[in-house]
Amino acid sequence: MTIAISVVLVATVIGLLLYMLAQKPVTGAQQLIQQGRYANAVAAAESDWIHRAEALKLLGRFEEAIDSYRKSDDPAAREGIALSLAHLGRDLDQAQRLMEEQIALYPQIQEFQALGLAYIFLRAGKREEALRIFRDNLELLETRFRDDYTDPDPLLAETLFLYAELSEAAGDRQRAAALRKKAAAWAPGSVWQV
Repeated sequence: MTIAISVVLVATVIGLLLYMLAQKPVTGAQQLIQQGRYANAVAAAESDWIHRAEALKLLGRFEEAIDSYRKSDDPAAREGIALSLAHLGRDLDQAQRLMEEQIALYPQIQEFQALGLAYIFLRAGKREEALRIFRDNLELLETRFRDDYTDPDPLLAETLFLYAELSEAAGDRQRAAALRKKAAAWAPGSVWQV
């Protein structure tokens, strides 16, 4: 009996170790982003197109971010392009299409993607549709940021910014101010520090 438990325990530990090693490694660019060194992350990214794009976006360099996203094979690149277009206020029909495709393909984090879609609608002047989508996902967003996403992460600062913009559009200026403050704290020195 003791031998069987030991074998199961060793197999479990080995299985977990193999699983951890199979995950995407943390890149230098990713570490630099977490340290708030966005320009250094751009330089260090080389062919890590997704983290290069994220660092560029944190710097407010949306055109360059779009170019990097287009070179990435990461599924999140489509969403990054859509939001960058929305921040630029151009090609909003394309941004909407890209975000809707992203939601259809990867519904696992639909509340964040729906927030992005609502922001795109808001930027396109489709206020009522934006607020409907926002309100439909508000409770889940609140839960995510209360329970799951509590550690400061520069890569989530944009989501906080979108959340703030839509909260303000919905008339909740107090929530919007608190979210902007949190975005600035999570990504100091970034475009989200407004």
